Amino acid sequence: MIETTTETKQIKTIGVNQMVYSIKTHGVGVMGTVVNTFYKFLVKKLNIFNEFLYDDFISNPLMQEQRYYKKKKQELMNKYPHERAAKMMKSIKRLGTSKSGTNYLDKFRQLITHIGNALGYVRMIRSAALKDNANLVKYLPEMLQTVKFEQIAAELGIENETMEAIKVFDLCVKNLFKQADDAGDYLRMIVQNFEGIGKQENTKHLRLFYLMVPPLTLSFVEHVQKGKEKLIGKNQNVGAFISDDGFSLGIAYLLKILGQTDRFSNLNWFESMKDKIARDRVEAELKAKKSAEEQTYGYA
Repeated sequence: MIETTTETKQIKTIGVNQMVYSIKTHGVGVMGTVVNTFYKFLVKKLNIFNEFLYDDFISNPLMQEQRYYKKKKQELMNKYPHERAAKMMKSIKRLGTSKSGTNYLDKFRQLITHIGNALGYVRMIRSAALKDNANLVKYLPEMLQTVKFEQIAAELGIENETMEAIKVFDLCVKNLFKQADDAGDYLRMIVQNFEGIGKQENTKHLRLFYLMVPPLTLSFVEHVQKGKEKLIGKNQNVGAFISDDGFSLGIAYLLKILGQTDRFSNLNWFESMKDKIARDRVEAELKAKKSAEEQTYGYA
C-alpha cells in the first residue's frame, strides 16, 4: 500500500513482508486488534454513507433514474446511457462543496475509496498471516493434525510438569494449523457481518445505491486522469498518483453487502461505456480525416 501523495518528496509504503515482520514481533494477536479497529472504522464510514444517500437531493434523483430506466429499458437495449450518468454527475456537483472545497460527489467517492483501501489493508494482513503460517507449518509433519501427544503421554503414565508441557505443545500445534483458517475468514466475516443492511426498514434509501455507481465511476475517471496529468506537471509530487484501486474494491464490497450486484449488472453500464468510447473513437477519426483533407486542400 502507498501513502497518499503529499508535498514532501518521501512516500511511505507498506507491504506483505512488513506485515509478516510485525506478526513475528508482536504475535498473531495483533491481527485481531487490527481487524477490530477496522470494524470501528467501517461502521463510522457506513454511517456517513447512509447519511449521504438519505439526503433528499440525492435520493430523489435516484428514484427518477430508476423510473426512467424501467420505462426506457427496452428502448435503450438494456444499457444505462452515459449521458444520464454524466447529467447526474454534474447536477450533484452543483449542490455545493464541503468545507475543504471538495464537491459532494467527489467527497462520496473519497468515502468509498477509503472503505476500499481499508479492505485492501485487511486483505494484506490476511496474506501476511498466511505467509507467516506457511513459514511455520512447513516444519511440522501433517500427522500432527491427528496425533495428540497428550493421549500418548497419558497412556505412558506421564504426569505433572511434563504433562502440562505436552498439553501446551498440542495447543501450539493446533493454533498453527488453525491460523490459516482464521486468516481466510477475515474478509468473509467482514462481508457477512454487514450483509443485508439495505433490507432493513430504516435503510430503504440504500436500495438505489447501484444507480449512483455510474456517476461515481465518471467522477473516478476524472480523478485518475487529473492524477496522471500531474505526473508530467511542474509539481510532480503534489497530488500525483499512478494507481488508486480502493474505489473499485469499495464499490464491489458495498454492492455485495447491499445485495445489489445483480441490479448493477442489469444496468450493463460497462457495455454502455464501451459503446460511448467506440463512438468517440469514430468521431475523433472523422475529425482527424477532415482536418487532414482541409490541410491538403489548403496547400493545394
